[in-house]
Amino acid sequence: MICSTKLPLKVGLFCLFWLIGFNNYASFLDEQLKYSRVKKAYQQKEPLIRQNLTDMDLKTSNFELYVRAFKSEQTVRIYVKKTDQNVWKEYKSIRFNCTSGELGPKRMEGDYQIPEGFYHFNHFNPYSSFVLSLGVSYPNKADRIKSQFDRLGGNIYMHGGCATIGCIPIEDEPIKELYILGVLAKNNGQSKIPIHIFPFEYSDDNFKKAVMKYPEHKKFWQNVFEVDEHFRSSRELKAVKIDPNGDYRV
Repeated sequence: MICSTKLPLKVGLFCLFWLIGFNNYASFLDEQLKYSRVKKAYQQKEPLIRQNLTDMDLKTSNFELYVRAFKSEQTVRIYVKKTDQNVWKEYKSIRFNCTSGELGPKRMEGDYQIPEGFYHFNHFNPYSSFVLSLGVSYPNKADRIKSQFDRLGGNIYMHGGCATIGCIPIEDEPIKELYILGVLAKNNGQSKIPIHIFPFEYSDDNFKKAVMKYPEHKKFWQNVFEVDEHFRSSRELKAVKIDPNGDYRV
């Protein structure tokens, strides 16, 4: 008799907590649409996004998002995939609007460097000074281990406009589209949207030329591109971990 009364109670509580979590997840789009800039961007870009995804056999309700940025080429490549599949397809390629720093990772506050490494978008900012912006999770654990400085800096964003001391600015229309893509992906249940930032698009020739100019970054770049090799060959992402030395591993 005790078991028969406790079991329905446990099931009921589980269902209640699940529904609360689901409703909070599903409301991300509604919460974002409360902001006037996001609402306007959604009205402008959602029909285009829906059509682009339809052309790729996707829907706004069943996709995930992944972003790759390349500093030397000043290019951002946007990828999408079905939530229940593993292979990513390129959605669009866009350009930086301007840049700062040089090739190599960001290691301190005020160095004007755009970070290099494996991050995710950690902030949707509807009040950006540059239309809309998506926060990059710099510094990560690897940056903290590798840096010799106390102040590593932060507040790195992908945003509109053309101003940067370490952010990745893209034009206003592309950031509106990317922001809404991110909102929709998160609304679909994607808890972390990866943004991976590289010094250049990998080729043996590009690597040799970059190392000749910046030999101090050779070991770091070898590590980054070894971890990324699986995606380049298969268009599938593996989870990236950080070891005690601050090196990336899969």
